[in-house]
Amino acid sequence: MAVKTYIKGEECQRSVAVDDCENQERSSLVVATRPLKIMSDYIAFFSNDEYGIEIAQDASAGGVPEQVHNGIDDVLWTATDIVGGGKTTFDSAEQAYAGAQSIKVDNAPADDVFQLAKGADLDCNNYVSLSMWIYVDKDWEDADEVFVYGWDTGTGLQVGDALDLSLYFDFSNFDVWQKISIPLTDFGALATYTTLDALRFRQGNADGKAPKYYLDNIQFEQTGTPVEYVIRPPVSSWLHLTTISIMFVDALNTVLADSSMPSLSYNKILGLSALASGIVYQRENDGVITQSINFKQISDFIQIPDTRIDSAICDGTNTLVKLSSTFATPITLKNETNDNVRLIISEDLSGPLQFRVSCHAKLEKR
Repeated sequence: MAVKTYIKGEECQRSVAVDDCENQERSSLVVATRPLKIMSDYIAFFSNDEYGIEIAQDASAGGVPEQVHNGIDDVLWTATDIVGGGKTTFDSAEQAYAGAQSIKVDNAPADDVFQLAKGADLDCNNYVSLSMWIYVDKDWEDADEVFVYGWDTGTGLQVGDALDLSLYFDFSNFDVWQKISIPLTDFGALATYTTLDALRFRQGNADGKAPKYYLDNIQFEQTGTPVEYVIRPPVSSWLHLTTISIMFVDALNTVLADSSMPSLSYNKILGLSALASGIVYQRENDGVITQSINFKQISDFIQIPDTRIDSAICDGTNTLVKLSSTFATPITLKNETNDNVRLIISEDLSGPLQFRVSCHAKLEKR
């Protein structure tokens, strides 16, 4: 038995209407659509407390580094297998960033651990970052993890946090040497630890076969703290990022003779040669880094889906290029969980006249 049903408003008790069938279309309710939440337009720049929105700064390392390991080209910290072994060669001559040798890790099983021990205490207050060069030969996939962390052999305890190397370089770029630069503050308590005497590397998850890679010139840097530029939601708000815009300005004439297109090199950023450690973009949600991308040249930006050159202008002396990308789904940053997006630079970007990055967003008050 059919039951006659009506949809009525709670207050006025009026029934909803139904369209007549036309053109073989199904009947449907006539409804009004209104935004569920009222949001305001918002523009935010990636900003640093010291430098403001200008990213064209010199963040290169300097001073006297504490050398850790370079493939035993020199006698530095002592390398030993802690868990497992047989998959790590500490003096491989197959690849080297500098000198003739490097550390080779070839398809290490999960939880395989090797250690680099100084044999004496290191006061981390005298250093600002940990740097190294990495060469991925093959098999590094999205889910692969290789952790680095501090260790105190005197107490037998880990120092600070373990960090996944894949968050600091482009692990999908094989057969090239890439520089990794990690602020010591990212390691938490390690940054102010006074009796650190070892570093450990551990193979985490592997997406199928674990990667084969090489490490060289591992060292603690004395000066040149990596600089972070951050976007955070205002207090008691959520930010829904929809578009990111990147603007470079450099003293460079990019006009071709026939003016058919801008004279831009894919392997540079205007007049700036390809970067070593690159510009690292990271997104953090609820205390977890959920995305990390490394940019070293203009083609790295443009290869991201829906990224385009919006404008390129030149007066014969200086050139401005603007890139933009629209997110397929808005990126939501919540104030209550300290969500943020950030750019990290750890080399000399003072060459360009300007380098600024902004996001178009919707601001939701909570």
